[in-house]
Amino acid sequence: FISLSAKFCGKVGMAAEEEEIICRYCFGGSEDGELISPCKCAGGQKFVHLKCLRQWQRMVLVTQPTHPAFYDRDLRHQTCNVCKSEFTCAPPTRHELMASFTGPEIAALIDVGCVIASHEAFSAELERSLATMPRLMRHSSSYDHWIRGVFLITEVEADEGKLTIQVDSEGMLQRVRAKMEGLSLTLQGRRWRVAAKEELEGVQDDALAQAFAELSAPCTLVLESDEPENCGNDHVVAVNLTRPLDVPPDRGMVENAIRDVCKKYRKASSVEITHFIGGPCQHDELMCCIVLGGGGCGWTVLKDLKQALELAFSRAAKRSDAEGEIHGGQTVRLKDLQGAAHLNGEIGIALRFNVESGRWLVRLRNGEGKQLRPANLEGLEGSSGRIFAVWGDARWSRAQLLGEIAKGDWGLCRANIGDLTSSPPERWPATHGRLAFAPITEMTESYMREAQREMNAARQTLQMHAEPRETEEEQVPAREDTSSTAPGTVSDQDMACPLLPNQD
Repeated sequence: FISLSAKFCGKVGMAAEEEEIICRYCFGGSEDGELISPCKCAGGQKFVHLKCLRQWQRMVLVTQPTHPAFYDRDLRHQTCNVCKSEFTCAPPTRHELMASFTGPEIAALIDVGCVIASHEAFSAELERSLATMPRLMRHSSSYDHWIRGVFLITEVEADEGKLTIQVDSEGMLQRVRAKMEGLSLTLQGRRWRVAAKEELEGVQDDALAQAFAELSAPCTLVLESDEPENCGNDHVVAVNLTRPLDVPPDRGMVENAIRDVCKKYRKASSVEITHFIGGPCQHDELMCCIVLGGGGCGWTVLKDLKQALELAFSRAAKRSDAEGEIHGGQTVRLKDLQGAAHLNGEIGIALRFNVESGRWLVRLRNGEGKQLRPANLEGLEGSSGRIFAVWGDARWSRAQLLGEIAKGDWGLCRANIGDLTSSPPERWPATHGRLAFAPITEMTESYMREAQREMNAARQTLQMHAEPRETEEEQVPAREDTSSTAPGTVSDQDMACPLLPNQD
């Protein structure tokens, strides 16, 4: 009897243990996915689904700001909050988690030659915030840069995992030492370690702590990241093309550049230069010059104004009478086409003239390239060459920008010629229908959710009026006009950004 009781109790104990093999987050079993033990917890806390752990880490991320300056090294990503041991499965990077909110297609659009544009609801929210600010705060705010902004991505640079600090005084050196734990420093959510570089060049690892303690100012301190490289730390640079300037911040520098180039090309002063406020970072410095024309996408980005002036003048220079009245880099309108009459009236950029064929290569707004005779082109702006000189820019890490996009504030699309040939006030409306926005998730801002609800309600109202009920159709006699769109309504095709059909 005792033996049978012991066996029975053992089976009950085993059954109880089997019943406890559930996920501590969702309380589901193995039928909902493979269960893992990622830490030292035991009993009912031992097992989790990997997808549930990732969901938990996503929720931790939602509570964190997107700007690197305010990143907190939140250990809940790496450490169990129950047993305090590190998870055996490495947590995803901030970039991977942010990309999970936006989707891979949107993440892939963070690339040179793409456009970042603000959502109308985001712009309206910033305008409401500005209206409540004291006058002095408005001037120091960066909100004006983001309201209905259209930013062209000009650079995406890989992060080298190095941080250089110029230490000018003993006081600054002491403040750096005070923030360190040994030779390590946490900054913008990343762990950095003092490297044997600059004044510490050649110091062995076992002597590095002593050498750092004896270091005196002024000096250059180099820190290297403890974390493995990932593209989330890439540096993304973009410039706003909606805020033109009447006068450049450094007029003397511009005049000197024109004077120097005119020594080589006497008529280079005729090149049109339009100045823009590109963003809040270093807004008093010339960050880049966009020269229209050439091959490829239809524009070239340069850092140096002198080089930009020479390139713009060279592209616009007339080399033969066969080119007609058109110049490289000039905005043109297509006309008098017989075989492709649907393209008449389209706007493009004259890239370069092909002497052998006697035709201009023209890039259209939809990205297509056409070879056209000069007689089929009407010259518009930019006959002397054009430059967009951009002062200041906007900068993000790739993970930071994905976070802003995940909140719904920004959309992305490929840039086209229309983004440069249109006037500054037309550029933001021209992105409507082209931008890709992140789906509604835990990251989405509340005002973006409200804007989405209002848009869905407007669509439903539009559909209700555009689609008559069957009883009404039976009572109303058929008309000769069988258009599927009701009078006074807007069809989906009318609301969408028009794309040119392919040329037959």
